[in-house]
Amino acid sequence: MPIGKERIGVGVIGSGRIGSLRAHLAAGSPRVNFLAVSDIDPARARAVAQQAEAAFYSADNRAVIEHPEVDAVIVATPEGDHTEAVCLALALGKPVLVEKPIALTLADADRILAAQARSGADLFVGYTQRLRRRFLSVKEHIEAGRLGEVMAARLNIYHSRSDARQMRARAGGTTPFTNSLTYMADLALWFFAPRRPVRVYAVGGGEVFPDTPGGLGDHGWAIVTFEDGAAASLGASWILPAKWPAYVASMGMDLFGSEGAIAIDDGHKDVVLAVDEGLSLPGAPEPLEVAFLGSAMPGDWAMGDFYGPMREESRLFIERAATGRAVPLCTGAEGRTVLELTVAMEKSARGGGEVVPLPLGEGA
Repeated sequence: MPIGKERIGVGVIGSGRIGSLRAHLAAGSPRVNFLAVSDIDPARARAVAQQAEAAFYSADNRAVIEHPEVDAVIVATPEGDHTEAVCLALALGKPVLVEKPIALTLADADRILAAQARSGADLFVGYTQRLRRRFLSVKEHIEAGRLGEVMAARLNIYHSRSDARQMRARAGGTTPFTNSLTYMADLALWFFAPRRPVRVYAVGGGEVFPDTPGGLGDHGWAIVTFEDGAAASLGASWILPAKWPAYVASMGMDLFGSEGAIAIDDGHKDVVLAVDEGLSLPGAPEPLEVAFLGSAMPGDWAMGDFYGPMREESRLFIERAATGRAVPLCTGAEGRTVLELTVAMEKSARGGGEVVPLPLGEGA
């Protein structure tokens, strides 16, 4: 449902690290003629507004979402606070891009989708890795039929302990399934589409972070079976050493098709920076003497600007809001499916590796 205006107003809800990036990227878009930001901390909202030259800021999310000059909304609050802001924006008919995951519970995700159904407004979930050129290329070759039928896959993502501490500080009940493996779940569902998952088997552990609910604070591994028997192995780890050089994430994947295969090493060991004194890098939890450059999942700052998949995702969302053009972003319905899959993984792991059928029943 395009806004139908050459230039639009954008509201960014939440002014933390990701919200401030979104505000910067929106401010630099030629499609945006009005920018507003909010945060529960008024000083932080003011600081981001000044940096991004926003026209309006507030400690009240509602004030930004309801602002008459705001046409589209980006929700970058902590994961557990997505629902109210997203539902309000959708109720007003404003297109929304919400950071992943869509919510932390299926009940909240269903509230969001119900609000979207009532309003008809666009809703996208920020699975930024879809906009990495290499992963877009995988999707393109799959859709062109060059792999034939994708029959099996392996997708892994690894974080350092220092990065895990940041994620846990932001959302205390989060696990490697809901905060990291969710990226791999989205890519797997995207690559295997339109086939749907029918069962999950998963295991996890929690010795490094033993206070995580269910003892799932360290790692999670899952086997996902699709309706036609195809299968994907998904894995996440939060137990790399704190000084691991990948300052956000290392990833890897293999896809096997009836007529071809694709292998991607996304460990970022190809560009290594080594310095005598620890260097603070944007997104790095602590200074590093050795760093794998390009390992920040959203992208990187360079020469005073930000480049990478989050820039492309923000640009495409704004283009979609203004013109209605088709974009390869994760829809709200797809985001709900990803959440259901990671919830099923957690359920399986907490049950000691029980096989969990999909879709989940009521009250899951």
